[in-house]
Amino acid sequence: MLMPSGKILSARDCGTIWQLLYQVDGDGIGIVNWDWRNFSSFYEGITGASFYHDYKFGAGREYVSKQLRDRRISVTGEPFNEVVRLEDD
Repeated sequence: MLMPSGKILSARDCGTIWQLLYQVDGDGIGIVNWDWRNFSSFYEGITGASFYHDYKFGAGREYVSKQLRDRRISVTGEPFNEVVRLEDD
């Protein structure tokens, strides 16, 4: 099974979902769609910070996106049912 991996470019707040955009190694842009509750758990697991606090007091979506930028991930599964793992540098 092909496991795309790459560097996170940004995270976008789209209301009820968040989109994580990443540069796929070799070619293209990958997008992972998240329910905001699952995204906040992912964010907190990676950064060790409170999603609520960073979103509310850290200048919102731009701050959250900046905290994830340039981290490497690998993605498996079908759209809307992906598993995203942080890769070691």
